[in-house]
Amino acid sequence: MSPIPEIPDIRTSIAMGDYDRIIKENIEAILMALGKKLLGFEMSNPRPITEKLQVTIEREPDFLKMVTLEDGKDIVLHLEFQRNDEPDMVYRMAEYRAIVQRKYRMPVRQYVIYLGMDRPGMRTELRPDEQIKGFELKNIHDIPLNQVIDSDVPEEIVLAILTDYPEADADMVISRIIQKLKQVAPDEAEFKKSLQQLVTLSRIRKLEERTEKQIAAMPITYDIETDYLYLKGKEKVIINLLEQTSMTIEQIAKVAEVSVETVLKVKESLKK
Repeated sequence: MSPIPEIPDIRTSIAMGDYDRIIKENIEAILMALGKKLLGFEMSNPRPITEKLQVTIEREPDFLKMVTLEDGKDIVLHLEFQRNDEPDMVYRMAEYRAIVQRKYRMPVRQYVIYLGMDRPGMRTELRPDEQIKGFELKNIHDIPLNQVIDSDVPEEIVLAILTDYPEADADMVISRIIQKLKQVAPDEAEFKKSLQQLVTLSRIRKLEERTEKQIAAMPITYDIETDYLYLKGKEKVIINLLEQTSMTIEQIAKVAEVSVETVLKVKESLKK
């Protein structure tokens, strides 16, 4: 019998993608506030971009090799052979460069070899406002607590758990967040939804137990075992054990602290 592998605690094994899910669910409601309080600018009239960004480029580079220069430095040499005077070539080359540089993490030299009869007029450089020089990094923990907790938007208030306050004030902050959510929630269902999000986000700051303790003391029914993200975390552990170990159904149920029926349901869903 194979030994039972060590796995992280179920509640701390939830993938970062689950935290992303909360942000994606709430972003429409907090976008304007996020721009003003974190990004440093105000905006209006947000419009959706419905087209999916392609994961891969449409075509392979014509020539891509790693070469060594006279000074001994290794670089990636990228050549494109172009028959037509392509006005958008500058964007295609920029796309290639970003992908190649990310993959190989070394200098890249690019050349377009023009094969047409006419003199080419295509742009060879991006304008200053088009150039990819980097990005601005913003830390949500730098936002003052009161700027968020004083909001009337539940989706914004739950983010207060991640803002700037001393660790010693955590219990007081949790209490303020819960009370404010109770004030602004339109009904108990929305209140419970916000509490679920608060519990999940509090895991990032390792305040889950303290948050659950305060919620448990409230005169409402809130069961962490019904938290969607908590259940998804258990499901991921079960799938991992099913796919990567030779444990029996009963052993997996014991490790994951779920019923045998739950493990069987997850196993059946994998077949589908």
